[in-house]
Amino acid sequence: MTATDKKSSIEKLSKLIDNVNVAMITTLKVNGEFYSRPMNTMDFDEDGNLFFFSDEHTPDVHDIKVNNRVSVTYTNPENNTYIALNGRLYLEQDQEKINQLWVPACKAWFPEGKTDPNLTLLKVEVLKAEYWDTAESDMVVMFNMLKAIVKGETYDQGEHKKITLKD
Repeated sequence: MTATDKKSSIEKLSKLIDNVNVAMITTLKVNGEFYSRPMNTMDFDEDGNLFFFSDEHTPDVHDIKVNNRVSVTYTNPENNTYIALNGRLYLEQDQEKINQLWVPACKAWFPEGKTDPNLTLLKVEVLKAEYWDTAESDMVVMFNMLKAIVKGETYDQGEHKKITLKD
């Protein structure tokens, strides 16, 4: 992938993610079970990294230290947009980045604010991504599905792309 293609792909993913914001992050627990939890996306940077705030003392953090492979999914059924990302998850203590991403609503989880001792930054280095984006309303999707059925054609699901950002 050229640098231009990578930049274009990251920009497309960023636009799609901005329209969803809440992700389901899935990790593999020490006992081999998958564990998913919703998290608010704080940033998707120009290098293809996602950032989330987390409590440093949750059991999830222990699991991440054992196996840092992660799956992140976003769904927006209202716009018929779906995103699946795979990557590596890291814990970061970057106070400058925390300050940059902090919003007042975060105090609900971290009462001491930006310097809360339990606050840590989760960074997902996205390796691969796949998305489906029709950017159409349910009514338009239903009409196009019916049209395909009547014509005996395969339904065009809109834009679907697989992207490799890093190996």
